[in-house]
Amino acid sequence: MIAIALSGFFLLCLLAGLFYAIISVFLGSFTGGHDYSGTDAGGIDHGVSGEVHFSPMSPMVIATFVTTFGAGGLVAAKGMGMSVIPAVTVATASGLGFGALAFLIFRKVYSATQSSSEVEVASLVGTLAEVITPIGKDVMGEIVYVSKGSRFTAPARSQDNLELAKNTPVEIVRVVGNTFYVKPAPR
Repeated sequence: MIAIALSGFFLLCLLAGLFYAIISVFLGSFTGGHDYSGTDAGGIDHGVSGEVHFSPMSPMVIATFVTTFGAGGLVAAKGMGMSVIPAVTVATASGLGFGALAFLIFRKVYSATQSSSEVEVASLVGTLAEVITPIGKDVMGEIVYVSKGSRFTAPARSQDNLELAKNTPVEIVRVVGNTFYVKPAPR
């Protein structure tokens, strides 16, 4: 009687995990993308990292555990004729093993997709740039620079209050707000 109930439990776990996976595939195609028009509420900066790490208790890892727990238990109990304790041991080992494998795979995939092309302003000091709109004495101009493989423009002033013509190579000395202070680049 216990073996029949245990096999039923293993089958229930297998079907529940498969059902969750199938529903996730179908519903995953229809959710998201529901954007709304937001409002700009000003410019507040803070120094908190926005990284998110993949959790070992994520729904995908749990579903993998439940599915492989059920499949491993069914194979052990019905296919190999094991008694209750060995079947539960095999089911638990297969669930933990495949759950850990799923966690490692998803963590690798998600950590690779979390790279950012966002530039930290502090890292730009010392970066070479080029004047694209002339910078005069007490007159703001514009520079162009390359960071992390992307080209950016920014408003700029001369650090030493010098006039800097268009196409002059410059070095970023400091950044105050969104204004870049530059000096002629060393030759």
